[in-house]
Amino acid sequence: MKFRYRIIFFVIGIAGMVALILTGDLKNQPWDKLWSTETLLLLLYCILVWIGIYVIHSIAYLIIMKEDWKKVPFHVMLRVCTCGFALNNVTPAGLVGGEPYRIMALKRHISTARATSSTLTFSLMYTFGHFLLWIIGSIVYFAYGLPGPLWVSILLGIMGGILILIGIIFVIKRKNGFAYPTMKFLAKLPFLRKKLPAVVEKNKQSYIEIDDNIRDFRGDPVRYVTVLSMELGTRLLEAFEYYLILKFFTDGLGGPQVTYLDGLLVMSTASLIGNLLFVVPMQAGTREMGTTIALNFIDKANAFGPLFLVYRVREFLFIAVGIILVLFGRKHENVNPVADVSPSGEIGQTSVDPPDFEGSQDSKKE
Repeated sequence: MKFRYRIIFFVIGIAGMVALILTGDLKNQPWDKLWSTETLLLLLYCILVWIGIYVIHSIAYLIIMKEDWKKVPFHVMLRVCTCGFALNNVTPAGLVGGEPYRIMALKRHISTARATSSTLTFSLMYTFGHFLLWIIGSIVYFAYGLPGPLWVSILLGIMGGILILIGIIFVIKRKNGFAYPTMKFLAKLPFLRKKLPAVVEKNKQSYIEIDDNIRDFRGDPVRYVTVLSMELGTRLLEAFEYYLILKFFTDGLGGPQVTYLDGLLVMSTASLIGNLLFVVPMQAGTREMGTTIALNFIDKANAFGPLFLVYRVREFLFIAVGIILVLFGRKHENVNPVADVSPSGEIGQTSVDPPDFEGSQDSKKE
């Protein structure tokens, strides 16, 4: 995506966020709590929750690697996860910005094929964790008696059905390949079929080897279920962060007490809408829109302002740490996720030549 389009989408997202704030009832927001010393303690709790989330992600990543996990120190994997998510958050089409960095960083410790397959597998499990969260969120929404308007109920019903279908296919087809079939499918698209088929054919063996590594993981029920459970657990921890913030700012404002399921409903709705509009960097405005919609479900819309601020401050802190670690890694390890990667992906010595994306990159030049 060209840089000017990134800026345009980011500005649109920021404008949406500002519009939500300006059109909301700012006078009745619990601003007095926001500027209290207890808010710093709340922020610390949120930071601790996310440290736990990154630790779980790192352990899941290592489990995927099987015997190669001993070659990657835990602190390295924790840094790779933190940096990868930071890069994902600041790029359009999130969930793809950090993957090249992760592969390049892991290639310092394991083979290119293993680094690529482990990263793709982790991304698959991470994405499937989102699907499970959205399915659970849809169930909670229906259990609450369809509190939203009709169009929201229809949308969530359709999305819930689609997600359940995808989940069933994902489980049933777990022994099938992913990389090679996906590249063959992309090679048939109108805007890629001129150059990509030759690239796919040239790198066929590399894709097949990546698929073999992914199948090896997905054919191991213990590792498969363990990693999937851990990834779902991270989503449930994210919902706990929402619960903490909501409870802090809504206690004493009247109305029903906030429960964990309220936090789960708000978080899953915000996540779903934010990911549907994935082209906006940092989900600026889109996550706020989803959060505002869900807060109306539980009659807690009077807390949207402080909630946004605390959530975004915590997010900015982790993004800043991740970007600093990326720069620190480039200085000490000479790993550059963009500039240092040749078209063939060669950095140092590897046991397997990585796929050559040179042909496909021509169509993406900015």
